[in-house]
Amino acid sequence: MSDQKRLFLAAVLMAAVLFVSWALTGKSNRQEQPPASPSPQPSDDTPVEIESPDTTLRTAPTLPESIDITARTITVLISDGSGGRLVEGVVSTGNGNITSWQLINYNDLSVDEGLPVDLAGGSMFAVEAPPGGAFSTNAPDTLKVEETTTLTLEGADGSTLEYTFHPGSYAFGLRSQGLGPSTALAPKILPVTERDVKPGKYFQAVWYTDKKRDEDAEDVDEEKPVGRCLWAGVRSKYFVVIMLPETSERAEAFLEPAGEESPGVSISDGNLTVYAGPVSYRDLSRLGSRTDEMVDFGWPIIRWIGKIVFWFGTSALSFVGNWGLRIIIISLALKLILMPLTSKSFKSMQKLKEVQPKLREIQKKHKDDSQRQHKELQKLYHEEGVNPLGGCFPLLLQMPFFFALYRVLSNMVELRGAEFVLWIRDLSRPEILIPFGTSVLGLSGIGLLPVLMGVSMFVQQKMTVTDPKQKGMVYFMPVLFTWLFMRFPAGLTLYWFMNNLLTIGQQELIKKRLGDGKG
Repeated sequence: MSDQKRLFLAAVLMAAVLFVSWALTGKSNRQEQPPASPSPQPSDDTPVEIESPDTTLRTAPTLPESIDITARTITVLISDGSGGRLVEGVVSTGNGNITSWQLINYNDLSVDEGLPVDLAGGSMFAVEAPPGGAFSTNAPDTLKVEETTTLTLEGADGSTLEYTFHPGSYAFGLRSQGLGPSTALAPKILPVTERDVKPGKYFQAVWYTDKKRDEDAEDVDEEKPVGRCLWAGVRSKYFVVIMLPETSERAEAFLEPAGEESPGVSISDGNLTVYAGPVSYRDLSRLGSRTDEMVDFGWPIIRWIGKIVFWFGTSALSFVGNWGLRIIIISLALKLILMPLTSKSFKSMQKLKEVQPKLREIQKKHKDDSQRQHKELQKLYHEEGVNPLGGCFPLLLQMPFFFALYRVLSNMVELRGAEFVLWIRDLSRPEILIPFGTSVLGLSGIGLLPVLMGVSMFVQQKMTVTDPKQKGMVYFMPVLFTWLFMRFPAGLTLYWFMNNLLTIGQQELIKKRLGDGKG
């Protein structure tokens, strides 16, 4: 069962428990923008536009006039715009292909001490050497990209390839002449970069027609067209290579099977913008053409909440270096925002708890007259200012925020490999303190955070449940949610634990205020 299905199950169970709680209480008381043009940018501050297909940016350093037709490799070092390095690539003049594209800021986490993630797979594009054996170029062996720079490769038959690189950007321009009308990403170029994955579902073909679409690698079992696309490419959970046509707004795209590895994808255009980098909402938003929709923030309403949460975590809290601390601050902020809802819910629950003796007295007195019992209960609710549904709906209204935060924390590449404290070294993965070495009841081990979350949920349930018939839920729900959260990302578990602690404190405060007659 996937994380998303487990989350949906948890939400359904939570909603069911709230509804059943109301139902049981009621029963005992009576007898709920247009696509943008691709525009990769080299840095956060300075936009750089890739020229139209009939214009070439020629800003490479002055090179010797002699042409070397011997196949060789050219190392491309792309600056991050602030003195560091963003990408280290290698281009072969043998067939003009990118044979290596290492993302310096992202390491392979599928092994200990992993090297930088390489999105080329040995040959990023499915191309062949031109007649004559190799392309020729007057470029040096090392090309430092500290300003927009074009690498031009010329074939003996008059064909050409041009790569235009930009500092601070994972996107580059690719223009070809005399090499056919299409460009294809080779099958199997993406690596597995995480532990414990199912490759058949880990890799996907992705494209945009009327909306963003995708297909798991294991389901791409034949060559097939997918229509006229704004863009098309391949992705894993955190990394993607996509092609955006420049000759026209859309181009025909085709898929090619590769078993359980990343599929091959071709697009009928030789002039492209290619993005090969992380599935980063910020970077993809700059690219345009709705490529940012690859970051799954959920359904439309939830997606808008998710965008706000993402902005708050990545921009407003950018001064906080530890992502665990950022999640704690986000928990505090959401609690403050939702405080009116939760306060109303807790006050209603507390008042309902206080009138339980009167409710049972009415039930006993009119046990043989359900209509009279219902009338007396309604009268009591009115006199005491109690709404039997008051505790349910405010809690249900909070669910979109939980779903939004789940989608954000589950899909942010910024959380990949983000450490918190001690043994919690990756907030994007489940936290495991005591590993089993094998799977037990679907779990790989025991985590401390899920256990603490379960304990806090038990305390909260003890404070909330008012009907004796629901006492079993006090024990069942914390155990169930502890098991579920053992497999959720540690960042989400940290948020839920902090939310429970804050909720317990809020309940105690409201209880005290009501006891003092200040509610």
